[in-house]
Amino acid sequence: MSTELKPIPLRTVDGDQLRRDFEATAARQAELTQKGQKLLARIRPSSKYYGQSQEGALFAVCIGPGTEYTVVGGPGGQYRLSDVDLFAVFDESRPPIQITAQP
Repeated sequence: MSTELKPIPLRTVDGDQLRRDFEATAARQAELTQKGQKLLARIRPSSKYYGQSQEGALFAVCIGPGTEYTVVGGPGGQYRLSDVDLFAVFDESRPPIQITAQP
């Protein structure tokens, strides 16, 4: 049984569009670096604080002074990093990106 191999068609890349997209991403990164980036958190099911918010709900936070409870914001006011999953917002038109992993 012989099978004929067919070449995969090449994809056309618009270099100008790619360059514009890259420049837009670089500009957004510079803006977030200078003005700050929106952070969100979700209380982990393993946390003793689980239940303080709706299951899976994200809430705005910031990182506070270097105490044990360094994640500031949300229904309880402050959390340890081990109590929450953190998310960063890069673009409001897209879902937030999780930046922490379960321990």
